[in-house]
Amino acid sequence: MSHNASMRKAAAGFYAGIGIFALVKPALVPQIFGGDAPTSESRTEVRAVYGGIPLAFALALAQAGDDGPRSAGLRAAVRYASYGMGLTRLLSGGFERRVQPWPTGFFAALEIAAGAALTERPNA
Repeated sequence: MSHNASMRKAAAGFYAGIGIFALVKPALVPQIFGGDAPTSESRTEVRAVYGGIPLAFALALAQAGDDGPRSAGLRAAVRYASYGMGLTRLLSGGFERRVQPWPTGFFAALEIAAGAALTERPNA
């Protein structure tokens, strides 16, 4: 298996795990960050955003089956979104003048790592 395929599968698994967790336990997602989701509407929102978007990322990466232009585009979309989420967590922590190692730093690192994992490697 090529390096690109290995990294794509690892990132797909990471995002699938996040998505499934949010679908099954939506009230726990905001608790990680000190919030709550006490209403059905708030839990639905968590499922949509923290469940649906990561599952869409996982599906896009699963569909990126080779190193052709379509696959490169799918990987690029998830790569840039991953970098965007991780870097925005850090930027927001700067605005708040506080970035805690858990959970903000941890998730920022995971998202930046997912972006890096999806960086194209020639002939890999």
